[in-house]
Parts: sequence; C-alpha cells; structure tokens
Amino acid sequence: MPEADASYDQGSEAPREVTQRAPFPWQRFFLSVMYAVLGWFAFWMTIVLAIIMWILVAISREPHAEFKQFVNASARYVWQCLSYVVLLSDEKPFPLGPLPRGTDDVS
Repeated sequence: MPEADASYDQGSEAPREVTQRAPFPWQRFFLSVMYAVLGWFAFWMTIVLAIIMWILVAISREPHAEFKQFVNASARYVWQCLSYVVLLSDEKPFPLGPLPRGTDDVS
C-alpha cells in the first residue's frame, strides 16, 4: 500500500470563499452596439458638415455662427456615443438621452 503524500495538508488551508460574479450586462452591450452604429453615421455626417463649413469659409471668409454650433453639436454627439461605447460614461446619448447642444461661445 503506497504512503500518502505528506506535502499536502488539507487541515492547514483556510476554506475558500466562493464569490459569485456579476451577470454580463447584456442590455449595456446591445445599447453600445446601437450607439456604435449611430456614432459611425454621426461621424461621417460631421465630416460632410466640416467640408461644407470649409466651402462656406472659402466663399464668405467667415463660418456662419449657427451652422458652426450645429457642427459642434454633431461632434459632441459623436463623443457622447464613443464615451458610452467604451464605458467612459453611463449617460445614454440621444435618442435615449438628451441631444447635445452646440455652445454659444464657439471661437
């Protein structure tokens, strides 16, 4: 009969606590996918708006203030979508949250 291995002593080890992991946030995951798609479209819309703004600057040498605020709001929306997708913010962007506004003091 072989001898028991003396290097392991079950009595000297403290009992391990079994911790339960939090469930996977499926709702947040699906919202993140939705906001990634919306942010992608908003990004390209912002690029098009920037091109239009440069055309307006080429024509009038000064961007229209209200159009500049609209482009600013579009860029802020892209940032809100990205910050939600990469878990930097828990605030939901538009359409489940508020629509960002362009600031009046855009220089």
